[in-house]
Amino acid sequence: MLNLNVFSEKSIVSYNRQNWFFEPRLNYFVSEVMEKLNIEDKDEIAASVNRAIQVCGTLQLPQHCNFKKVYRFDGENMIMDWKISSMACYLIIINCNPKNEYVAKAQLHFAIFQTPFYQ
Repeated sequence: MLNLNVFSEKSIVSYNRQNWFFEPRLNYFVSEVMEKLNIEDKDEIAASVNRAIQVCGTLQLPQHCNFKKVYRFDGENMIMDWKISSMACYLIIINCNPKNEYVAKAQLHFAIFQTPFYQ
């Protein structure tokens, strides 16, 4: 579902920034973001999610339109995950640890292109 293309400028999808920012659909899972960015530390991603939720609170953006806690079965265990909007995905990534090479590349992508790099 989530396609993160951090290496190729040719694969970037153009978005209308206004529609992307206000898109309320919860299209992504935080676990997918973790996998694509090679993040293994659940505490690190939890801190990023909490900061992203704080951003929404500060800006009075509706949390329910951007974050929804869900429970998924991974084949062996029930795991807690988040369904997130495009904006929430962006906020989580920019709040992740830039010492991770994939995270740093994604953050640089946002800085240069100011558009999401996922489909």
